[in-house]
Amino acid sequence: MAQSRLEKVGTIYTRVISLLKGKAMKEEDKPLWLAVYEAFPPKYEPRFDRQLPKKNIKNIFYKEDLIRARFLKDQDFIPAINLANESVPSATQNFLSIYKTIKEQEKLSGNETYKKAMQQYTSEVKTRMLKKVETNTDNKPFDIFK
Repeated sequence: MAQSRLEKVGTIYTRVISLLKGKAMKEEDKPLWLAVYEAFPPKYEPRFDRQLPKKNIKNIFYKEDLIRARFLKDQDFIPAINLANESVPSATQNFLSIYKTIKEQEKLSGNETYKKAMQQYTSEVKTRMLKKVETNTDNKPFDIFK
């Protein structure tokens, strides 16, 4: 009979080895990772009760990450990004550039700068949307195969 699948009993390696020894798993059904695991065993056995070393976790945030998170939280709609064309900045990149220019020019606090940048960003988005609507109201038929 196979061992329990609880982590406390053993690792996946020991369970598969037990299945092979007990003839519950055929030799030809042996998983590929088993040969890799045996050829390159881990430095420490991956057990649930192993004590982890005490290491300080480094902060991986950039300065603008808090601004970016607040922007994404406040926005109802964020347009899709064309990943094939890197020359077109995303909505977040547009907002961050507005935020940085306002912060450099006017020397406001973070919250005031954010509010002013948000107002400018929304006004720019509205003007872009109006331009799109104006160009699409020509009522001219267009060729979809162009």
